[in-house]
Amino acid sequence: MHKNYFVSSLAFLGQPVDKMVRICIENQINLEFSSGMPFMQNMEEIYLNAKLSKMPHNYFPAPETPFVLNLGSKDEQIRKKSIEHCKNGLRLSSISASPFFAAHAGFCIDPNPEELGRKIAFSQDFDDALHKKLFRESVLEILEYADQLGIDFLIENNVLAPFNYNGVNPLLCCDSGGINEFFKEINHPRIGLLLDTAHLKVTSNTLQLDLEDELDKIRNTIKAIHHSDNNGEIDDNQPLGKNYWFLKHMSHFNSLVHVLEVKKQSLEEINEQISLLQNFGN
Repeated sequence: MHKNYFVSSLAFLGQPVDKMVRICIENQINLEFSSGMPFMQNMEEIYLNAKLSKMPHNYFPAPETPFVLNLGSKDEQIRKKSIEHCKNGLRLSSISASPFFAAHAGFCIDPNPEELGRKIAFSQDFDDALHKKLFRESVLEILEYADQLGIDFLIENNVLAPFNYNGVNPLLCCDSGGINEFFKEINHPRIGLLLDTAHLKVTSNTLQLDLEDELDKIRNTIKAIHHSDNNGEIDDNQPLGKNYWFLKHMSHFNSLVHVLEVKKQSLEEINEQISLLQNFGN
């Protein structure tokens, strides 16, 4: 597998981590250790000892007591835990010579872990400006550490699904307006966007925005890309086919890191989708 193509651990969902690692080594798959992997006391050791090209992502390694990583939380305990988690991710990335560490953009609310990917119960009484400020402060603190290590820290765009939108958006960096506002305020060489194409597709549908126009407005912030597909209503990590909306843009981003982030795939399906991305990227 080409060095800038990775496969998310989501593709091996439900398999023991030692089997997942063995499959990737045997088939020369670069592995993104991602959210959804269970807590294990020795997970960092497993990660660092895995003899393959790898990188940690977002909520990896999962903590013993689950929490929602939120760099924009007004709950200082949650925000500090989130900052320390990201610093640890950068540390692991540095040790394993990973290209970067990425985390999701912040929220104006604090969902329960079991609400992620589902309808979130929230009050509309939140201070959007305050959460943006806290998010910026968190990122700036993390970037200081990223600078020390010489590792990029990327922010992944959030997904706003129709079932979580009633005219009020509690999530930061979902659409081009929020993304560009953030990057204008955080002007740092180590920051960038991990574009999740599926998130942008759902958000654009929810807010009735033109998907191609949204991409065009944020293209200069993009440093890496997560790939999966959906029906525009829910982010459910469906596999890529020849009608995948982003394929026609691959040639413009061929030098970036690309991560296939689809659920429960066979080796044949993984190889087919990686080949699809690479063929359109050439």
